[in-house]
Amino acid sequence: MTHVTARFSGGRDRSGPLTTAQANMVGCVLRDPPEHMNYRVVRQLPQDVTAARVAEAVGLLISRHESLRTTFHDGVQRVSAEGELAIEVTEDEAVGARLRERRFDLAGEPPLRAAVITAGGVPRQIVFVTTHSTVDASGLAVLLADWDVIIQGKPLEAVTAPQPLDVAETERTPASVRRAAAALRYWEAQLRRIPRSTLTVRVDDSQTDWKLPRLRVRSVAAARALGRIGARTGVSGSAAVLAAFGALAGLRAGQPICPVISISANRYRPELRDHVGPLAQDALIPIDIAGPSFDALLQSTRAASLAAYQNSRFDSAALVEIMEEVQKSRGVFFARDLVFNDMSVPGQGGRVSRDPSGAPDIRSVWLPEETLPTRVSLWVNRLQGEADVTLWADPRCLPRDDAQALGEGIMRLLIEAGDRDVDLSELTALTGIAPLPRGDGWLVADSCWVDLAEVERLVADAVDGSSRVVAVPDEELGHRLVCHLTAPITPEEARSACLAKLPGRMAAMAPHDYVIRR
Repeated sequence: MTHVTARFSGGRDRSGPLTTAQANMVGCVLRDPPEHMNYRVVRQLPQDVTAARVAEAVGLLISRHESLRTTFHDGVQRVSAEGELAIEVTEDEAVGARLRERRFDLAGEPPLRAAVITAGGVPRQIVFVTTHSTVDASGLAVLLADWDVIIQGKPLEAVTAPQPLDVAETERTPASVRRAAAALRYWEAQLRRIPRSTLTVRVDDSQTDWKLPRLRVRSVAAARALGRIGARTGVSGSAAVLAAFGALAGLRAGQPICPVISISANRYRPELRDHVGPLAQDALIPIDIAGPSFDALLQSTRAASLAAYQNSRFDSAALVEIMEEVQKSRGVFFARDLVFNDMSVPGQGGRVSRDPSGAPDIRSVWLPEETLPTRVSLWVNRLQGEADVTLWADPRCLPRDDAQALGEGIMRLLIEAGDRDVDLSELTALTGIAPLPRGDGWLVADSCWVDLAEVERLVADAVDGSSRVVAVPDEELGHRLVCHLTAPITPEEARSACLAKLPGRMAAMAPHDYVIRR
């Protein structure tokens, strides 16, 4: 194993505050497992390129983008004007996995790792590893497009997109501050009314490695149907897939409102489209599936999505405080259990594979497990030419058979909706997905499905003494949970103890009222 050195220079040293997305991602990178937060990309190298030429090209890439030479220090980002990056040269094809599995020292090392993989001493591939505090998926795509031009020796246009420090400055203007405050108000309003989970099962997921099966589902017919749906309703293909995802997940859960977290790229302003840095944050979309038809659902989902995306840039630390306060007041623990991530590129073409046997045009295949900190996540890979999605599903919450029904059901619903407005009462016959059967003890309280046995288990784990939980019909909440306790404790202390034990319990909530007998 040897090394070559990439040297970079880019103006002057700079420092300043973090952007809202950087602040959010820095916390995640420092806390979450590296395999969740680090990107690994492998690129083929041109023939006859030398390791020295690769090092020169990497230096040019780093010089071009401040995000690649930024370190983070207690709420301050510092951009180095010049420096060096050591690039490993090796025949070990596992080098990428090795570089990815190590957590980045955000204050002490460059936010980019690179290695050249050789065969017989000839450079064949380059591996890049970076992290979410440096770029999001859209920013990474811009970065790689620049790399492809640089390594070919072609000229690049000047960077016109703002650098992260420039974005941080604009976020502190009065107008941006008002928008961020409005976003927090939006989140609080939604958190006070939506179900705290769609995957309410008797599972304690406080400890998990998040290694999930993945189902890839493709359909040419669904892509064609999206075009017809758009022509009829004016709704984009992305919003139509999101609506189908929410409709079927909500149907299975037996919920009139299905909250979905959508990853918002936050690149709606033209000058931000080529920004190399993290901009993506969560958008909270409540999908109302109580309407009569899929066309009506498409319209309401589009409106809900626009509102959510407009409120997807916020101070993440302030949002955590709001979530904690709402969780305490409602007695619930919010689960980020349905995630939607549209990774498709408008205008993306490419070769479309078809089954020559004439089999039904919905093809699904299970992929190897990968780690992702989510319960169920739908990634949209492509929508034009062929609808291509990947569904990540925790089998404890969504068993494989149910995950396959959901993934394929989305395609079936879209194909049918391409020809007509589908009545939502037809969804079970069309997709095979039906509301989960709920046995004795299941009830709705404050818009959330709750299992009384799980609530009693929560109380027993939280408080020493005998207890019994009863559900009292309530006009506002549906049911009010009353806990009768025999213990030397106050109602306030009992509720606090229950809230402390609540995280990870997906079918429980803290009782609303406490009757204490000493």
